[in-house]
Amino acid sequence: YERLGSRSLLINKGLLNFMPSMTLWWFLLSVCNMAAPPSLNLLGEISLLNSIVSWSWLTMISLSFLSFFSAAYTLYLYAYSQHGKIFSGVYSFSGGNIREYFLLFLHWFPLNLLILKSEVCLSWI
Repeated sequence: YERLGSRSLLINKGLLNFMPSMTLWWFLLSVCNMAAPPSLNLLGEISLLNSIVSWSWLTMISLSFLSFFSAAYTLYLYAYSQHGKIFSGVYSFSGGNIREYFLLFLHWFPLNLLILKSEVCLSWI
């Protein structure tokens, strides 16, 4: 939003060509949203599914479908926003500022901090 002045996906399509260094951060945050293995969201979804199995199978199945469709939409959002033809109103290349990288790191790191800490604690046992 800060670079292009719009939150429209039609305008923000093709950001891989505009800011290639930010693509990695967008991917890491998308992976955390999909509850993939390096994130704390995976632990939460596994715990939720384990606890709901004893309560109701129907609820567990519907929750599994919701989790799957959420991950599919996040993958679609990533692919649509990063790939494709860039909007014709954007002609420049932007590398990003250190402030932006630091902000993205501070959003990503807490999502993975507890997983890293639990792996270290388990290795001591």
